[in-house]
Amino acid sequence: GMPAEQHLANELDELAARHLRRVRRTIGGVQGPTVRVDGRDVLCLCSNNYLGLAGDPRLRDAATAAIAEAGIGAGASPLISGHMDAHERLERAIAEWQGCEAALVFGSGYHANIGVLAALLRAGDEVFSDELNHASLIDGCRLSRAEIRIYRHLDANDLERQLAASRARRRLIVTDSVFSMDGDLAPLADIVSLAERYDAWIMIDEAHAVGVFGEGGAGLAEDAG
Repeated sequence: GMPAEQHLANELDELAARHLRRVRRTIGGVQGPTVRVDGRDVLCLCSNNYLGLAGDPRLRDAATAAIAEAGIGAGASPLISGHMDAHERLERAIAEWQGCEAALVFGSGYHANIGVLAALLRAGDEVFSDELNHASLIDGCRLSRAEIRIYRHLDANDLERQLAASRARRRLIVTDSVFSMDGDLAPLADIVSLAERYDAWIMIDEAHAVGVFGEGGAGLAEDAG
């Protein structure tokens, strides 16, 4: 057979021929509206740093102070020995801000999405997912082993048709609130009324809405009341 290296080299050549081979750009300095690439300042329109918080001096000072006080790592997962008082304070502040009973902090949005969906759903349940949901939500749906029902983008009628046909013991509707590629908004009011009518749970990914929508910046759910 062909050596493994040759297999990989062929695949890389094939990606390059289809203009799909990815190349990382090296960015210097602080993430912001402009970034330094190859020694020149360029306008950055592709990051999620919408509010410029990555370079905010207050947050940089707070992060530096937190490292001085608590060190550089939690040492273990939260259930073993890694749930620290800084995390506890953060979770209480988030819960208060979001107007909910409690909050749980994950290391990234990806981890939150796969963690929550895998925890809430089992084989035999059904999850109803907008066709343009973020890849991390799609991975979470797959890991949960629930039956996945894809509904047309932003289409509450298609969602209702599929909910009406469902015989699952547990149903969960999952959607981005603000979709990351197009910036369009999920019909949350329709989704809530469908969830009530068909006895379904709702999970909303507000990653692109917090700080942007809602009187207190808590997201599209706050904005929609």
